[in-house]
Amino acid sequence: MTARYLLRMDDACAAMNRSNWQAIEELLDSFGIKPIVAVVPDNRDPDLKVDQVDPIFWSKVRSWQDKGWIIAMHGYQHLMHYTESKMILPYYKCSEFAGLPYKEQAEKIRQSWGIFVSQGVEPTVWIAPAHCFDMVTLQAIHDETTIRIVNDGIARDQYFDNGFFWIPQQLWNLTEKLDGLWTVCLHPNTMTEEQITELHQSLGEQFVERVISLDDVVLVERSKSLRDHIEDFYFWQRHRKNKVINRVKAVFRA
Repeated sequence: MTARYLLRMDDACAAMNRSNWQAIEELLDSFGIKPIVAVVPDNRDPDLKVDQVDPIFWSKVRSWQDKGWIIAMHGYQHLMHYTESKMILPYYKCSEFAGLPYKEQAEKIRQSWGIFVSQGVEPTVWIAPAHCFDMVTLQAIHDETTIRIVNDGIARDQYFDNGFFWIPQQLWNLTEKLDGLWTVCLHPNTMTEEQITELHQSLGEQFVERVISLDDVVLVERSKSLRDHIEDFYFWQRHRKNKVINRVKAVFRA
């Protein structure tokens, strides 16, 4: 099997669940794994206010950067609004960015970038809150930052589109695959002890030799292949089916 895996941890912010993050950091360090970390620079989302604000949060981010972890810009304030705007990835009808005019999106990106730079951190990857953004967002990122990598999209390997290298993100737990490049998205703020233990076991028993760093990925200006398009098609088929199932379950629970 030639599948390679990246681990990504979402929603790092000053009020994150510090005990969970520390436990997972120690776990990954023990395996020598360097994940992608999605950092919210000015969190205003109450759902992400899990712990007391950490006055040395940015020191922690700099320590991640110093040991080779990949820092990603995870939006600006993680505040979502409802929108019917066409998404690049149609997960939800809400976004921090999509549907807003270019000027507003560019200002959000500019403010976010400025916070990172003022703290001595230069993110190299874009990760949108809730995966939801549009073509205007991409233009704003291109104009306001040096970021040229997006960790999102559905494919079996990295590809190049609209001036950005795309590192696909298709999984939320370590799952056996034959080949390809797979990003596993974790949410440390809400992970249980059992889930952290399960991650430890999965890494130790099956996956640790195949988990790589984003720095190990050779970025090539390639278009999506037929296999990438097939993966994309079936992913969204499953996504739509699951949404219908969840709506039906909600009706029966009411």
